[in-house]
Amino acid sequence: MKLMSFFKLAIVILVLFLAQPMMFAKVLNTDCNAVSSLIYNNNFISGDTATTLKGTAKEKFKNKSLDLIRKQNEKNIVKMLHNRKYFYSGRRRVVAYAGMPYDSHGKPKVGEIISKLNDLGVNCYSYLIDSHSKEELSSLPSFCALALKSGIEVWVVLVPPSEEPGHPGLPDTLRYPPYGLNYVKWARDVSSISKDYKNLTLLMIDDFAYNMNYLTPKYMKEISASMKTVSHNLLLGVTIYEDQLKMKKFNFKPYKKFINAVEWGYQHNAVLSPQYGITAASLPVNINNFRKAFPNTLLIPCLYFTPHSSWKRKATEAYLNEAMTIAYQDAGVVLIFRTPVPGSVNYNLVKDFCIEHRITQK
Repeated sequence: MKLMSFFKLAIVILVLFLAQPMMFAKVLNTDCNAVSSLIYNNNFISGDTATTLKGTAKEKFKNKSLDLIRKQNEKNIVKMLHNRKYFYSGRRRVVAYAGMPYDSHGKPKVGEIISKLNDLGVNCYSYLIDSHSKEELSSLPSFCALALKSGIEVWVVLVPPSEEPGHPGLPDTLRYPPYGLNYVKWARDVSSISKDYKNLTLLMIDDFAYNMNYLTPKYMKEISASMKTVSHNLLLGVTIYEDQLKMKKFNFKPYKKFINAVEWGYQHNAVLSPQYGITAASLPVNINNFRKAFPNTLLIPCLYFTPHSSWKRKATEAYLNEAMTIAYQDAGVVLIFRTPVPGSVNYNLVKDFCIEHRITQK
């Protein structure tokens, strides 16, 4: 009898063990092969197996009417490209993010970065104001002036309260000078610069959803109003991740009237996106989900070219080319995280992409 019970228990354990990948896959809303690709990213399986996984992932998304979704994306992007609200309406954007060089005093070398952007061939730059905030803000007008001559659009990115630089013991305005976490003052100052330089079109606040306790609907309304009192040229955008769209604790509805652009990191999380680095087959669906959530906003898919906090592995060249092509076609925007180093593989990938797609700066 005891032997029979032990035998039954062994069968149950075996069934649960075999079913575990399927259960895990269901939680992640993916398939077993996509989950298995996480093992590939940790160098436990061969490239041949990865090719099989890539094909399986593509087949999965074909079953979700991928052709129909891409047609919807194309229709939406045509509408957005001709929206007169945007200064550079009518053109798609390849955006280089951050990567600013500095001199020994922390002052941005604006001439050097402009030369790099011209050689790279991108037509937009995401200007991060972070650890050298005072110098970065004071250098913004001269950067915009040089960028305007090259036909480069400029987006300014502010860090959120959760990522405020500087020592926690310092006063707020010394941690992130000159305005600290007073985003109304930041917005008013940046908007004033955009009044003189029409190529400065967007002010972004990073990691928005994690900071909604501070960035309340009332405060975002105040930020937006402070911008519009100075110039109607500048738009307001935020960073939101796809998994946050489905979380009940994040209610974006009260914010939608103030938000003109939404950026997100595509496949930003190793657990949620185990297929990262193998295929970008889910990107059209990703873009479509954001379009449904934010129908009248500029969508900005951020593609990770380098490892980051949630991803320690490098993406393949094939993956990056695939992701850039889909983002360019379906969203009209490709954001490169981060601006690559000249001579590197990633630099040449972006440069070749810009040449192939005839990215115009004028």
